[in-house]
Amino acid sequence: MLVCLSCTVVAHENGDDFISPWGQISFTGHWKGDDSEDKGHRSMPFIPVTASLENSIISLEFQEFAGDVSITISKANQVVYSHSLLINNPKKYSISVEDYFPGVYLLELTNSYGGYIYGVFEVK
Repeated sequence: MLVCLSCTVVAHENGDDFISPWGQISFTGHWKGDDSEDKGHRSMPFIPVTASLENSIISLEFQEFAGDVSITISKANQVVYSHSLLINNPKKYSISVEDYFPGVYLLELTNSYGGYIYGVFEVK
């Protein structure tokens, strides 16, 4: 049995957000909007979207129906990418960031139900 008594997690802090050095983009927000049943709960909301950055490609995986989804990427409040798509079943979607300048970017997703999630990533 292996026990870690001194484990260290490394992350880059960007304001209140953290950028994982392992390529995973963590989302914050509410994907289905502010449903009345979600307002009284303190637990983290379930977000059925995952994102990762590997080899200059952002991979988004929608795990369930999401309706109309808008994807925006911005840097220093300047939109560098914007796209809308219909997610009517589980789906994967990829975005190339190969031509992006180095820096920290904001990835935002909204859906037609008033949901809004965001995460940050770094292009090196």
